[in-house]
Amino acid sequence: RHGRNWEGFGADPYLSGENAFYYVQGVQDQGVVATAKHYICNEQETNRFYDTPSNSKGYSANLDDKTIHEIYLWPFASSV
Repeated sequence: RHGRNWEGFGADPYLSGENAFYYVQGVQDQGVVATAKHYICNEQETNRFYDTPSNSKGYSANLDDKTIHEIYLWPFASSV
């Protein structure tokens, strides 16, 4: 219902990238496999299910290449 903002590190691409990098490094330093997910265009999920009357309209989650590279890929790339 409320998207997946809580699964990420925030809205700032640089800080999200730094957090993602150190999180993955810390997990892997303990011998655990880290999975980088919920970074790319993932906060646009609020009301993504059409299960209520107020949820009867969809929205476009299509992003252009520049937006994806400048905002969304940075944290993911930092963590890989």
